[in-house]
Amino acid sequence: MSDSANSKHVTLKDLAIATGFSINTISRALKDKADISTKTKMLVKKKAEEMGYLANMVAVSMRYGKTHTVAIIVPDIANPFFSSQVKEFNRLLRSKGYTSIIFDTEENGDLELEAVKTAISRKVDGIIICPTQRREDIFKLMEDNSLPYVIFARRFPHKNLFNVLWDDIQSGYQATEYLISKGKRRILFLNGPSHISSSVDRLAGYVQCLYDNHIQIDSHLVVEANILETGHCDCIETILKANIEFDAIFAFSDFIAFTALNMLRIAGISVPVVGVDDILSDFNVPIRLTSVGADKKKKARSVITMLYKQMQSETPITPYTIMIEPHLVVRDT
Repeated sequence: MSDSANSKHVTLKDLAIATGFSINTISRALKDKADISTKTKMLVKKKAEEMGYLANMVAVSMRYGKTHTVAIIVPDIANPFFSSQVKEFNRLLRSKGYTSIIFDTEENGDLELEAVKTAISRKVDGIIICPTQRREDIFKLMEDNSLPYVIFARRFPHKNLFNVLWDDIQSGYQATEYLISKGKRRILFLNGPSHISSSVDRLAGYVQCLYDNHIQIDSHLVVEANILETGHCDCIETILKANIEFDAIFAFSDFIAFTALNMLRIAGISVPVVGVDDILSDFNVPIRLTSVGADKKKKARSVITMLYKQMQSETPITPYTIMIEPHLVVRDT
């Protein structure tokens, strides 16, 4: 007999007998009601799956407009920063009885729009997104569908949205300040694209730190790097060919920093390098990169809590922002 056939004979009473909970508790757990503990929900749902009640669970979910699924949309899953964040999001979502669907937009606005449309068509209960910042219509689309969401890592300064991010101005300031403390004055900043808020903010921190330390700003030392590039850093070659002098590098991300270090090694150049993201706190990499990081677990908890509040609330919640303070992690570079 097939599982689907078996599921027709499994009732709430059967689940109640199997778990020791009342029929009312079983029913409310399957509907993800707030008065039922997460532990009880997970136990009930696990037993329901074991007993072949999955088809009934899906029917209940659709009836009450809940699928217990969250979409996570990131611009580059190959970047260790995003992959580690996705892993933590998944862990926290599972603890609340949710599964996730992962989308990689490759920093492409059109792919991002398709990801949001697909998430809505699959009736997800919420969206966690690090936006490409190439389009803003995705937020109207989510709002028009009354879909809870949280933006992480990037921000739209002139919009009031649900947002959790690091203080990127401080990230830029701390990285630059460290290099200046090492006696460096010509700090090459390999920045990200100018349409990304974290690029703008980290540049602002870099500039402010130079100003505070009475160091003249040289526009030739601010170069846009390819944030999706994984094996080659054309911007370093351009700087070297132009004979632009620099005595240190501040990279927009650890991803860019590692690529720059490889190019410097090939060119036989040794200067201090600082990145941002502190991916070494999650991955064992031979190059001990100095980097600006933050409490990633706190950030992930803030994202999930912000999203969960929206998904559980019966009335609209006013959008708000949570800012996580960064810190410098000094290593060998």
